[in-house]
Amino acid sequence: MKPTAPGLYVHVPFCTVRCSYCDFHVAGYRAAVAERYVDALLEELAALEGEGFRPRTIFIGGGTPSVLPPDAWGRLLRFLGRAFGGDDLEEWTVEANPGTIDREKAEIAREAGVDRISTGAQTFSAEGLQVLGREHGPEVVAGAHALLREAGFERLSLDLIIGWPGQTAAAVDEDLRRVREIDPGHVSLYHLSYEEGTALDRQRRAGRVEPLPDPEVITLARRALSGLREAGYARYEVSNLCRSGEESLHNLNYWLRGGYRGVGSGAANFAGGARWRNLADVGAYIRAGGRPERVDVEEIGAVGALEERLFLSLRLERGLDIAEFEERAGASLSAICGDAIDELVGDGLLVRGTDSLRATERGFEVLDAVILKLWDGCDWEEARIDGDTGPDDASPAGASPRLDR
Repeated sequence: MKPTAPGLYVHVPFCTVRCSYCDFHVAGYRAAVAERYVDALLEELAALEGEGFRPRTIFIGGGTPSVLPPDAWGRLLRFLGRAFGGDDLEEWTVEANPGTIDREKAEIAREAGVDRISTGAQTFSAEGLQVLGREHGPEVVAGAHALLREAGFERLSLDLIIGWPGQTAAAVDEDLRRVREIDPGHVSLYHLSYEEGTALDRQRRAGRVEPLPDPEVITLARRALSGLREAGYARYEVSNLCRSGEESLHNLNYWLRGGYRGVGSGAANFAGGARWRNLADVGAYIRAGGRPERVDVEEIGAVGALEERLFLSLRLERGLDIAEFEERAGASLSAICGDAIDELVGDGLLVRGTDSLRATERGFEVLDAVILKLWDGCDWEEARIDGDTGPDDASPAGASPRLDR
């Protein structure tokens, strides 16, 4: 499997309300600011087009892209369609809040060339939505998906969160029932995390919410995974399941370490063996007129590239292609981290076949710990680094010195 590089990510940071668990770069929504922000996006995108950049996937995320007023929404999508549409573009996804996508915006998106919409359902429990700080009610998601299908969208995805305070097996079963009714092609299933600085983390520290114990979260996640599989979804990445052929090509490019460019305040880039991020400041981004300040610039060395290939591959159900890895490393996987792998295999967290190394079901449940164990157990002095170790991006623009979920 090869990455669909290069990808293009467009960040729209505006939200009317910040969700209680959110630690992304977001800003309060004001229509006038959003209009000026889109002006700046168009300038940055025009500069990227002028470099000869041609993406194979586009993803517009946030924030809440669908909160944009119709004029700004239309200007952004139509420019993207004119500049980057065509036969080379394999997938174009837009994130939408179920409560802020309407028929007009759906039709504008479809006419511009968007072919995939991802909605943040999170749960169909009124209690859960309140805990998570979501604005929409349980019934809104089905209506949004029906509207999108009427507008001609066949590729739909929705997000679910497992482990919110107070969640029960019955609540998981209700989420599964609603998913079966809506019947999207793709489902993202995330474990709730209490990120520092979020409202939910402050509530936890103050004793106003009680997190579910980890074993209970794992039990609920197993129940959700089992129900989704019974409904015809197959897991292809630790947090993502789909029906046949409905994988997110844009996100697969990230996990396969393909190159990508990001535009907008706080957007990340990976090109030419380097990573960077646009300064996460909406006002500064608007004032920069399409040339945002780059921060967190990092050149990825040969060892770093191998580490990323190993650890990102373990997020995928297919795992690591051992022969490809060893060709790039110029050394055997066993020589680099064989003892750590043997221990993780013995613990039932990894399985090593003739051609691949991949996580087991239990390994996926504690993947962070698995990766940390491997990190500690790798001896990169064994690697001789033969051949290219940069991003898997054959596009000339992918080798540009400009840098970047």
